[in-house]
Amino acid sequence: MPIIALGTLMLSGCGVANVISPPFASAIYATPADAAGAAETVALPSWVPADATFIRIKTDETTKASIMMFSPGATPPTFTACDPASDPQVDQSKSTGAMTAELAETWWPQKLNDGVVPVCAGVWHLFGQDDHYYAWTP
Repeated sequence: MPIIALGTLMLSGCGVANVISPPFASAIYATPADAAGAAETVALPSWVPADATFIRIKTDETTKASIMMFSPGATPPTFTACDPASDPQVDQSKSTGAMTAELAETWWPQKLNDGVVPVCAGVWHLFGQDDHYYAWTP
């Protein structure tokens, strides 16, 4: 019986993998122009400046939560005032882990530097750190 169960698990590996780890979509773009026509899960938000470079985005296709990083050009991103301190998605302990759950990547910072405060750009939360901008959606 154990051999049959193991064989069944091996044949349904994709289904098991999706339960253990949700399906993710990710992309790397040299510039926003390279993202033209991208699938919705890896499309860039409109506030990413046209002169941004080295853009990385990853989305949990189950929850639609995303993380993104880009190097700024001369044009800063446009964002609106908000109170990230009142947002339960922002971990006030300065750990970025609570912000991103299972989306963490090697390029995503482990913590916010002193003095870094996230701001909002629509549904996105955004912060600048170490010569990059980082953003996430809950």
